[in-house]
Amino acid sequence: MKKLILALTILLFQIACHTKTDVPHYTVINAVDLYTGKGKCGEILIPSISRETKPNERDRILRDILKKEGWVIISAYASMEAYNEKSCATLPMRAKAFKEGYIGKIDENGTFSD
Repeated sequence: MKKLILALTILLFQIACHTKTDVPHYTVINAVDLYTGKGKCGEILIPSISRETKPNERDRILRDILKKEGWVIISAYASMEAYNEKSCATLPMRAKAFKEGYIGKIDENGTFSD
């Protein structure tokens, strides 16, 4: 009986401590060390996510991937066309492919922007 109780306790503990995250398949496009020495910055491609996905869901997904990869900053794109069209231009001046395929970013302060 003691063994059964111990086994159940261990099982329940493992279930309670296991947090499942639904991270969609993604591809790392680029990852570099930050010049500040505070970690890495990465850019990813997630074709299964789009601008139609709610911002809070995109935020959660990016935070999960950020944690998984151990990065400090992350930027995500739905397509390589969006990635290839990134620039320093203001949003209205950016290419259509970027506007449609940019999923979002979490900066070094932990702020999500899209």
